[in-house]
Amino acid sequence: MKNLVVIGFLLLSNLSLAQDIFKKNLYSADQIMAAREKINLSESQADKIKKLHAENAGEFSTLKWDLDEANTKLEMMLKEPKVDPLAATKQLEKVLQLENQLKKKQLATLVAIKNELSESQILALDRQSLGISQTLSGRVQGIGKSETSGTALVTSGSKFRFGYPRPGISIAVAGENQENQPLYVIKSSEETIEKSSMTNLDIDPNDIESISVLKDKSAAEVYGEKGKNGVIIITLKDGVKVKYKK
Repeated sequence: MKNLVVIGFLLLSNLSLAQDIFKKNLYSADQIMAAREKINLSESQADKIKKLHAENAGEFSTLKWDLDEANTKLEMMLKEPKVDPLAATKQLEKVLQLENQLKKKQLATLVAIKNELSESQILALDRQSLGISQTLSGRVQGIGKSETSGTALVTSGSKFRFGYPRPGISIAVAGENQENQPLYVIKSSEETIEKSSMTNLDIDPNDIESISVLKDKSAAEVYGEKGKNGVIIITLKDGVKVKYKK
């Protein structure tokens, strides 16, 4: 039984590595459409990419549902006081088979989409992704009371879209605990939300207009006691609503 679990973790680790390769080198239809003006996407290119997305989205969703069901069944089997090794192994094989089908469908679609782009458009997308990453990581240093060096802000998978898990925002404070947690302020055109954690929020980096940081006296003057450990203000683009993870 122990070997079964170890094998499962190793295989899932390999799948995560493949997912990272997809995210670094390929682009979802959502990502391209969001940047269509910046990369000068033509109407012809847009139509072809939309068609590729539409042709494969249905089958992709069906495979995802089947995979979720198979994963849930395997999880329930492993929770039993006595686990049938043969049955668990068979179910794991089903999970991995569905994962493999999903990856193949995903790869074929994303490759076809990328092949519709010009080299200059690909470079523009890469620069945009790099710019977002540098902006997010570069503007939040020094938040929170900690002997180690400041705050890091990274992207992590949050909500599954067709193509690959869409990056969301995750902020990690060095030495993070209840005493040094900064205040997070998320501003949209409809509302302003103050949170002590980003845990339940679902924010796409492409939806961010700007990020600013208040520290020390300036934070306390505006937000009082809540801002004593610093404030990270995330302003969303016009029309973008604050979303919560489901």
